[in-house]
Amino acid sequence: MNDFSEDQIYAEFDRRVDEGIIVFDKHYRTVPYSDNGFQIEFRVLSGLSRKPGVSNPSTPSIPSTSPSPTPSCSTPSSPTISPSSSSSSPPTPSKSGFRPGSDINIQNFEIASSTTHLLAFNKFSSARPHLLFLTQDGYRRQHEALEIDDFTALWKLMGTFVKKRYMAIFNCGVDSGCSRLHKHMQVFGVEGGFKVWVDGEGEGNGDGNGERVNGAVPFRYFLGRFEGGFPEPEELLRVYRGLLRRAEEALGWDAEGKGKEAAPHNVVLDRKWMLVVPRRASGLNGADANAAAVLGMLWVSDEEKMNRWTEQGPAKVLAHLGVPAEGR
Repeated sequence: MNDFSEDQIYAEFDRRVDEGIIVFDKHYRTVPYSDNGFQIEFRVLSGLSRKPGVSNPSTPSIPSTSPSPTPSCSTPSSPTISPSSSSSSPPTPSKSGFRPGSDINIQNFEIASSTTHLLAFNKFSSARPHLLFLTQDGYRRQHEALEIDDFTALWKLMGTFVKKRYMAIFNCGVDSGCSRLHKHMQVFGVEGGFKVWVDGEGEGNGDGNGERVNGAVPFRYFLGRFEGGFPEPEELLRVYRGLLRRAEEALGWDAEGKGKEAAPHNVVLDRKWMLVVPRRASGLNGADANAAAVLGMLWVSDEEKMNRWTEQGPAKVLAHLGVPAEGR
């Protein structure tokens, strides 16, 4: 899949932002905030006000093949990065930009393709760069747990892009804060001086079975650290499944009769660790959160959205959206 360089990704991202294809506020404002010792950085990005959400969370059915509410965009000039071709690649998207069964429009945003996944720029970006990994099968759903093919796709990118720091996130299920139903992961560049609380945690053995305790974190979380570098996909999957089992226990999750539906949870993957956070709700009174929020990265569209958080107390909101930490 990696028929491009890390520098090309940045250059192409910047070009499409400048041409108005990708919606990203290059001059976004950051607001540091602390709530009972939990450090937060609000990132105010006006373009997020145009981002569509799940149209009917209570009925996460398979959408039709007609275009979803995702806004369209103008046709770009010839890109310098184009999808890789392969005789074994699945059919390309229809002229509408939607794969059959999908609710994510990838037209004008494609980067590369493999037999299992498609890499594309995120139209509504919150970081530089901000990428999407979608399953080639548009009928795969966001409430399904990650599998070996997902970790293989992430490993191929994060294992070779080493000039800067990247994180991958996965919002499993509507209660995790996902905005689209087609199964996808996100990868974004980490810039700026904000230090996520996970980096300050104590040593871990990465066995996928431990719950770390940081008294400032208002929700329960499960963390595995990696020794000896970024693990192979099979090890990433093993660690993930161990952490997910703990998250299911924290939620009291009963999988009987739910088919492929996994317990709602967030995943954050760094080259040095993996974090899984069980979720009970996507938002509280207008304060909505995805996986970035559990790190203290709160991406909002305007001052009013930020006030929804500060008026209620970010720590209180995050505890409500997840499983409250002991004593919360």
